[in-house]
Amino acid sequence: MEVIVKPITKTVEIITDLQLMSDIVDLGNQVVGQDKRKKADKEKLAGMVSELDSKTLVLTLRGLPSSPWNAIVIDHTDVVKDRAVKDFLGMIRDAVPRMLVNAAWKDGAEVTLEAGELEELIDSLTDIQVADIIQTVQTLNTPVNQLPKAVRELIG
Repeated sequence: MEVIVKPITKTVEIITDLQLMSDIVDLGNQVVGQDKRKKADKEKLAGMVSELDSKTLVLTLRGLPSSPWNAIVIDHTDVVKDRAVKDFLGMIRDAVPRMLVNAAWKDGAEVTLEAGELEELIDSLTDIQVADIIQTVQTLNTPVNQLPKAVRELIG
């Protein structure tokens, strides 16, 4: 019997049309502020959300084995005045292509990312998008490796 560790997978959503997202938030706030919500505004909002789904990339990522992940962290960590300074953008630029299991639009359409396209996408991300991805990447690559005692107590 082969015994292997099954790594964690998680998804990360990347909204590629931030202007549309902003317009949705603005219209949503306007609709919420109405005493009587207009059917036309709600329909417009629903259409905009549907359009946003077609412009939201969903990446399925899988954690890396320890050695490759540690190498990425070391490669993108400098010591400045006795402090470790991490280049998070560099970390995700190196890690995400190696962790990628699948890419699809949120509306279900499959996406094939050619060589270099994922790196270009990563370079175009906003700070908050980078923060969301690095959080997921770190969670996948530093998972909990023991069942918490509280879980056993819940079922026991």
